[in-house]
Amino acid sequence: MSIKDFQFQDWKKKIEGNLGKEEFITVYEINETHFEWATFYCALIPNDRVEKSLTDPSWDLSIGNGFPGFVFHFENGKKVGKYYRFSGSGVEPLIFWRGFHGIKEGYPEVSEEFRHHFNLYEDRRKNKFIVIDDNGDEEDVVLMADDKIRIKLKYIKEFLAVKKMHLAIFFDFARFSEKTIEELGIKEFHENVQKDNYVYSVGARNWDVVDDNKKSHGWLMGKKLITGLKDFEPKLFGEEEKKFEDFIIDIDEDGNEVLNTCEGKKLANFFGKNKGAPYYVTPVFFRKEVLTKYYSQPEKYSVEDGCLYCGGLWSLRMDNNHPDYVMVFLGDLGYLSHKEQLHWKSYNIAHKGRMSYTAWARNFKAEFTDSERSDLFFKQKFRSFQEDWKKKFGWQLFKPLLKDDEHHFKTLRVPLTNEQKEFDEQVLSLTKVLIDSLNEKELVKGINITKENAKGIDKLEIFLNSKHVHFNGLIEFLRDLQELRSTGVAHLKGKRYEKIKKEFLIGEKELPEVFDDILINAIWTLNSLENYVLKKE
Repeated sequence: MSIKDFQFQDWKKKIEGNLGKEEFITVYEINETHFEWATFYCALIPNDRVEKSLTDPSWDLSIGNGFPGFVFHFENGKKVGKYYRFSGSGVEPLIFWRGFHGIKEGYPEVSEEFRHHFNLYEDRRKNKFIVIDDNGDEEDVVLMADDKIRIKLKYIKEFLAVKKMHLAIFFDFARFSEKTIEELGIKEFHENVQKDNYVYSVGARNWDVVDDNKKSHGWLMGKKLITGLKDFEPKLFGEEEKKFEDFIIDIDEDGNEVLNTCEGKKLANFFGKNKGAPYYVTPVFFRKEVLTKYYSQPEKYSVEDGCLYCGGLWSLRMDNNHPDYVMVFLGDLGYLSHKEQLHWKSYNIAHKGRMSYTAWARNFKAEFTDSERSDLFFKQKFRSFQEDWKKKFGWQLFKPLLKDDEHHFKTLRVPLTNEQKEFDEQVLSLTKVLIDSLNEKELVKGINITKENAKGIDKLEIFLNSKHVHFNGLIEFLRDLQELRSTGVAHLKGKRYEKIKKEFLIGEKELPEVFDDILINAIWTLNSLENYVLKKE
């Protein structure tokens, strides 16, 4: 062990420099090897106690302390107990060590107030806490490991400003040598160092504890204080300054794009507001691919007929019934976060056409209108069909998808591009919904199955025959769809795929058009079952 090591020059450099300034601050860590120990802890120090705290390198709060409880003293010979939420000194833990007397394993825990203040979600699988912002985006705030906890600096700084406190990062380092300090050629020493925002005690001496491997001991113990945000001001919800993007709303007589802000208060309405400005309901058009982001995250977003939802955080009216584009009213774009506006802007196009008839009827004539698009109409039809079937038979023809498969229905759509990958994914999803989900157990109740190794479609056919329902095309369509999935998605494409793709005109039509035809056939299948089974006396 060198003299330099007992001087802790490496740790001194970190303390004087970057400690407490990293993106993620270590607020709890216990790391011990035979010849070196390193421990980090922390506490919240009231601002009016900072000066006093910096006069003493010892910790203001020990690991395992700071829990609610009584402090007792005597008044006139009588014991009096006073309850404290943390401690009488006003020092508060940010990390609690939960111990259970050796009966249960202990663990560190982040302050509940901190977690509640930022409404942090605990991702137990990944051992971290995240914050979900107003846009629905996730950000890591607390990262936890077996013996280490790190918290993002910007959230600590805000919390300190809110609490009017400082964060003291406590550190305690110990090093040992197999030689005495005399053998190392150094003298026993001990000194305290105090600066504006840190204080520590450093020293070395012979080790008195009986241990043949350890003859001398060096230590560095102290704290560094971190301030809160200096310019922090609490704001009411919606007070934050918001940015608004310009979007293409027209093409002028020279063919140039006409842009205008989406800020609602600067737009005209039908009651005389902002005369001469574009109307709030000015149509703005986007390429269909703008929805790819939302379809790809079904656990977060839901693309419905006429509306986009981000959980319970925000929604956006849109015209996704248009055959070629997605349309959104100019003023509605202004309700999106600036980050989300930028996403939409990147897909914005100049288009002088009209919105779909469905959007026009719903928004300006207040009429209930079915969707014009096969994917949106199919979902609407599928839901109502399931309800009607259950009312008649007491069970659903298509079993509900399990949670891990729900995305197949939520993201079912006419492909937004002509890419084979997207087409294959949609074929897989539709077969999951229409074929793999057939309620085989209920279909065969009371029916004699003579066909060997009968599958779902076979059982549906036998069920329909038992009801004396016969019509061409339905079973054939389902078998062709299953074959398309088996030969084109589930396995490598080969001769069987080359054969079945002719049935769907793949290669003669664009893939979105092919899948549109498939969905129309799926709607016809549901309509046929409804007309010949559900409505049959």
